[in-house]
This record gives sequence, C-alpha cells and structure tokens, in this order.
Amino acid sequence: MSLHFGKAKMLAAVGAVAASLVGAAPAFAQTKLTIGSSVHSLFSLPLYLAETKGYFKDEGLQVEITNFRGGATATPALLGGSVQLQSAATENMLKVVQAGQPIVAVMTVQSTVNGAIIVPQRIVDKLGRVPKIEDLKGMKVGTLARGGLSDMAMRYISNQNKWSTTGDITLIPLGSQDNMGPAMRAGDLDAALMVEPTQSLLVEGQKDFHYVSDMLKGQGAEVFQDMGWVTLQGKPDWIEKNRATVEKVMRAMIKAQVFIADPKNLEEVIVLTGRSFPALSADVVRASVIKQVNTYAPAITPKMIEKNNELLITNGLLPAPIAYDRVVDKSFSALWDAFKR
Repeated sequence: MSLHFGKAKMLAAVGAVAASLVGAAPAFAQTKLTIGSSVHSLFSLPLYLAETKGYFKDEGLQVEITNFRGGATATPALLGGSVQLQSAATENMLKVVQAGQPIVAVMTVQSTVNGAIIVPQRIVDKLGRVPKIEDLKGMKVGTLARGGLSDMAMRYISNQNKWSTTGDITLIPLGSQDNMGPAMRAGDLDAALMVEPTQSLLVEGQKDFHYVSDMLKGQGAEVFQDMGWVTLQGKPDWIEKNRATVEKVMRAMIKAQVFIADPKNLEEVIVLTGRSFPALSADVVRASVIKQVNTYAPAITPKMIEKNNELLITNGLLPAPIAYDRVVDKSFSALWDAFKR
C-alpha cells in the first residue's frame, strides 16, 4: 500500500510539472520587431534573405518586414516608432539629421548605387548607336521624385557636364518607376534613371531598351561607387536601449551578405530573390542578382559619408558636410569584420 501510494504520488507530481510546462513560455522566447525598407527593392536583399533563410529566427528574432514607397514615408515611421530599424538611403538620413532628427547607421546594406540610365530603342534608332552621357543634353529624362536619389543623381551628372536643368536637360519626376518604361515608349521621355530591378526588367527582360550608363558596372560618376548608399538605420536612444537586439539583427543580415557574396550560393540566391519578387521572371531576377552580388557588404567608411555629403551639397540640399561620427555608430564595427568575401 505504501509503495503504491508513493508511486501514485510521484506520478501525480510529475504530471503536475508537465502540465505547468505546457502553458509556460519557451526557454528562448523570440524578440519581436519591425524593420522597414524604404522601398521594395533589391537594395534590401540582405534583409529579405535574412528572413527567408531563417537567420533572424536563429538569432531568436521574430521580424516583420514593412516595405514603404520611399524615404518620405519610411523615415517618419522610424521616428514615430512603428518600425524600429530601417534599410534606407544614407543620403536621406543625412538630410533628416540636418533637419534636427536623430538617426544613425549601424551597417551598410548595399554599397554601390544599383542605378542606371537607359533609353528606348527609338533613341538608338534615331542616333544610329547607343547614346553616351553627353548625348542626354536636350533630352527629357525621367526620375522618381524631386530630391530623391534618381533626381539628385541626374542633377549631379548635369552639374558635371555644366548643363542647366532648366534649359539643357529636362528632368521629369514620375513618382513611380513602373511609369518610366511606358512613358519612354510613348515618347513622353527620352531616357530615365532607375534602380534595380526595373532596368533589368526593361533591358534584359523586354529587350527594347539600352543602357547609357550602368552604375553597377562602374560606369558614370565615381561618387556613386561604394558610397554606402543604403544603410541599416535607427534612432540612437532605441539602439542604446536594445543593443543586444541590434547586434542580433546585424549578425543575421551580415550572414546573409556573406551568403550572397559566395559564388557557390548564386543559384540559391536567385531562387530566394525570386520569392521576394514574384512578379519578376526568373531571367530578370538572374540578370539583376548577378550584377549586384558584390555590392552587399556591412562596413561604413568615412569615405562613404563623404560621398553622400558631396552628392547632397552639389544638389544644394546640405549647407555643409555632416560629420561621420554624427551619423555612424562605430561601436558595432567589430561585427562588420565578420564579413568575408
């Protein structure tokens, strides 16, 4: 009897413990956060792959990714707290900091601008050849929005060539890259400056457009090369209070950058990219990814901030350079060293 009672008591105790564990929180509960991308673009590929490859989950993170329609909507969300970090243009961050808002970058997401100037076939037919940069004089060139990257880039190029943007070249903001191809075909535009994957869709995919200058091939102004054009950004106070979470996010995204840069992973990168951009054909995804695999690296150098300052000052959008230490949190730089090509 006593043995039976003792065994029953022990089983009851074990059962009670098991029951308590059913409702208990996991030993390693995941940290939830939202990360924004200023647009749904391949410049944020390391962010998307960190999610699809499970790197965020491996770090104990539950990440929701929100795609915006430009820095004008993304940055207010960051400042307002609805997103905790964002993958966005560094030049936009400098403008916001100049306006008195506190934002810093902790790593580069994509270093070289993934932009290109393209023209439709009718322009090639008219000239009897693919035009050069100097042939853009007198043309109507499409950009995304006044003060945005494509607009600033064309104004920078115009400045280099001593063109007036009120006489020598006409810049037309269309608000959406989706409108650029139809506008060029209709004759409303002669050329356009756009970012991936739109130019790959039109040139390699639809094959009735041609490159005038492809920044991903090192063409055009040097300022657009390795300028840290897209960085992972956050509010300094949130970063300071959540350093462990920021480090986890960075480790996951740098792991994705390492994965992208490894040639043996190319086919898997293409497949995973296609999942993030299902509207694109496999051929277009392949063409776009191949051009960009060597542009994802985490370090932010003083030269990068210098180039962003140069772009903004040339466009009259900054009165003076903003210091590197003011906009880059170097305390995370040890994580940058984890990246190996």
